[in-house]
Amino acid sequence: MAIKDIIQRNEELEALYMKALNTINILLKKIERLEKENEKLRRERDILLRAMKIAKQINDKQKQDLHIDRVLQYLKEFEEKPH
Repeated sequence: MAIKDIIQRNEELEALYMKALNTINILLKKIERLEKENEKLRRERDILLRAMKIAKQINDKQKQDLHIDRVLQYLKEFEEKPH
């Protein structure tokens, strides 16, 4: 292998390395975004589970519906907030 070939191969490898680093950075940003979304969904799930437990304990159907409506409204407002 001539020096010229080695230099060319080195440049090709450097380009591949930079491309790999860029891909890793993109993936890290996606992971961070997904982790935030996952945490938000986990909080919403916890709210819904607590609301369902409370709703089960309410005997009056109208009060039960009112409770569920309030929880859904809270979740809608929660979703609209920037996180």
